[in-house]
Amino acid sequence: MAGGGLWGLLVIFGATGALAQGSQVPSATVPRREDAPSRDIPRLHTFYRVGIAARANPTGLFTNLTFQVRYRLYESESPLLKDNYIGLGPVAFVSPALVRGGLGVEFQPLPILQLSASYEGIGWFGNFNYLQSFPSPNSDASDRRLAELGGVGGSNYVSNGTLFTLAALLQFKVGPVAVRSNPRLFNFNMKLRDGDRVFYEPVMDVVAPNGGWVATNDADLLYLAGRLSVGLRYTATGSFYRPEDYPAGETDLGLNPTIHRVGPIISYTFYDEPDRLFNAPSVVLISQWFLSHRYRTGVEVSQAVPWFALGFQFKGIP
Repeated sequence: MAGGGLWGLLVIFGATGALAQGSQVPSATVPRREDAPSRDIPRLHTFYRVGIAARANPTGLFTNLTFQVRYRLYESESPLLKDNYIGLGPVAFVSPALVRGGLGVEFQPLPILQLSASYEGIGWFGNFNYLQSFPSPNSDASDRRLAELGGVGGSNYVSNGTLFTLAALLQFKVGPVAVRSNPRLFNFNMKLRDGDRVFYEPVMDVVAPNGGWVATNDADLLYLAGRLSVGLRYTATGSFYRPEDYPAGETDLGLNPTIHRVGPIISYTFYDEPDRLFNAPSVVLISQWFLSHRYRTGVEVSQAVPWFALGFQFKGIP
């Protein structure tokens, strides 16, 4: 999203990552320096954003990169209309265990609504206990079991596939309070081991059906105070299992409930000047506790241990 305007948002990750595509924090209240240089942004221009994050429970380290050619749909000085565009360009996601890359498109007719889609290739390196696949969603995919399977001479393996993502972002702001919702749908098609139908997807921490869909949504309630934003994030994530995802004679045992997490989100933006090459450097901290999870509410990990992510983001217009 282009910065600036009352509805400007910082996008941490253009695709799902440690903080997910929806890990976006309003920065509209960040004041522009009086002596800051400015330049006119042409209707057709380029844009990039970068996000880096470390995560715990489960552990992860992720980097997301997006580069776009953007076209402003119409001119308006109204803060309710000004930030509009359609953008197209490459997207990439890098972690020590896997890499993704492909093409993404974003459409923002109004600052309160953004629609996006991407298609990416995925490559798994066969390290850090991944890729691990299973014959059934009922199979044990806990951290302990993944570590056992990924030991010396383990069953983790190199693989590749594709990911198709659909996403939306709905947001509005009244005074210093902002509300936003960021639903996303993911369709994975991986080359799995013979006989396996599902695999553990570490970014979303789910057992994903191969060829099926996984859904997640981040809902935020935020208070904007200049460079600082504080609030609450609720996240729900779940897989849609089909009869063909189970071996013959096996059915869903209800072992994989929808994952629910809730907790505080805090961000600090050092400055936000939309026409800069390096803009809106921000630090973001999210800590959420699991309300529902197959393993992280006491079965294997204490419910007192939060999901935790620390990220750094920036964006700009070359």
